[in-house]
Amino acid sequence: MESTMGNWGLHIRQLREKRGISLRELSRLSELSAAALSAIENDQSSPTLATLHKLLKALGTDFSSFFYTAQLQDESPVFPAASMRTINDAHRLCRFLFPARTDIRFEALVETISADEGESEWKTHDCDMGGFLLEGGPLTLDIRGKGSWTVGAGDAFYVRALQPHRAVNAGTGPARLITIFDPPRY
Repeated sequence: MESTMGNWGLHIRQLREKRGISLRELSRLSELSAAALSAIENDQSSPTLATLHKLLKALGTDFSSFFYTAQLQDESPVFPAASMRTINDAHRLCRFLFPARTDIRFEALVETISADEGESEWKTHDCDMGGFLLEGGPLTLDIRGKGSWTVGAGDAFYVRALQPHRAVNAGTGPARLITIFDPPRY
């Protein structure tokens, strides 16, 4: 999958400089090496979605704010597909369904996970997360210290805040799911 955003590095550098954070400080905050950050900022490498999430969190922002360009004052209850932002790395594609707005009390996205992902990175969120596998899969849902479960098409799952987890596509084709975060990560 090729990036739909392009030039992530420049945007990350601008955020870092706007906040007055040095490359070394961002390295410490994000737990990524300064060399890796430099390569990302200079568009010599593209971060995975998990790495980008770490960077954005260290910079005090989130995916939705980083990628969504709709005006926050618009209070329309309809969100046209053309205004939704999509991000991806080699194995995952995420489409943000709603903008970061104070009147929206959850975050929702449609994810597509490729079958060739292999071992997914462990993730921990500051919020509860639920999902529904629309098609494909099955997924293997691992929650560290709790167990491993198979999620088939039509199945839903729930992960409490601060529980390290990962979802791996165990099927032969792409898996599409809806993921909800409550409260939103922004």
